[in-house]
Amino acid sequence: MHSTPHPRASSTRLAYNANGLRSVPLDEAVRVLADTGYDGIELSLNGQHVDPWAFSPADADRLHRVLEETGLVACSLATGDPHLLSELPFEPALVDPDPAERARRLDLLCRGVRIGVRVGVPLVVFSTGSRHPAVDAAEADRWLDEGIAVLLDTLHAELDAAGLPRGRTVLGIEPEPGFHCQTNAEVAAVIDRTGSGDLWLSQDLGHAVVVEDDPIGSLERHLPITRHLQVEDIADRVHAHLVPGDGDVDFAAVGRVLGTDGLDGWISVELYDHDPVHREAARRSREHLTRFLPSLSRTVDLGAAERVGQAARG
Repeated sequence: MHSTPHPRASSTRLAYNANGLRSVPLDEAVRVLADTGYDGIELSLNGQHVDPWAFSPADADRLHRVLEETGLVACSLATGDPHLLSELPFEPALVDPDPAERARRLDLLCRGVRIGVRVGVPLVVFSTGSRHPAVDAAEADRWLDEGIAVLLDTLHAELDAAGLPRGRTVLGIEPEPGFHCQTNAEVAAVIDRTGSGDLWLSQDLGHAVVVEDDPIGSLERHLPITRHLQVEDIADRVHAHLVPGDGDVDFAAVGRVLGTDGLDGWISVELYDHDPVHREAARRSREHLTRFLPSLSRTVDLGAAERVGQAARG
């Protein structure tokens, strides 16, 4: 586990990944989620919303304005779009045997880090990518550690240049089925090996259900190093993201693990295949999760009470 205890963060709040609303502009995606009752939006690098090669200061200003208007929070930036660099999904990887290909992925992630700091998200999330069968795991670990060192240096330089404190934005590694790091424990080993307080685990509940023998136990064991939890439902341990409530995931057990205090960070719904029905998917997801996760139910109740109080004072 992590060699240095992390400080506690804010109460659990609910977000939705913008990669599930690609058919609408980013400002409209923000308004849809605010109207549906979400607290935040998880931004995603892609050509529709946050283009890593074209996202400008003017784009950041427009995003800030709509966030301020709606009260929504940009809680993270996901960098895992499968086709940003290649027609082959998620290629090249951070552990590609070709150093030029690793450099291409690293350049993309550095762009994501700079955008994340500029936009003001607290977390930028990335994954390792797949390891070629001919590559030794120890060699892949070495390449991964080298890449993470560059990302941390980029993060610190960007924060320093903006006059922002260290820790204002941090990095998160997301385990992904079939990737070099596909379990929470494998990411935990990277975090421990790196020894940086600016590197966290970004858990994905559905991914854990697919690859872990005890996904709920893994969720609980790794909460101390988790800054972010993506959620979706899964059926028959097949890696296909479903609306919470439509699969086999025991969300009541997840709620018992998180308890009333919840996660020190954000829970984010990721339904990238549900764009044609994004309003319905977002609504149903929120209803199911607030039913089974006590920490989210409490957040919703407190938010409603605050709005009532504001109305009375108005």
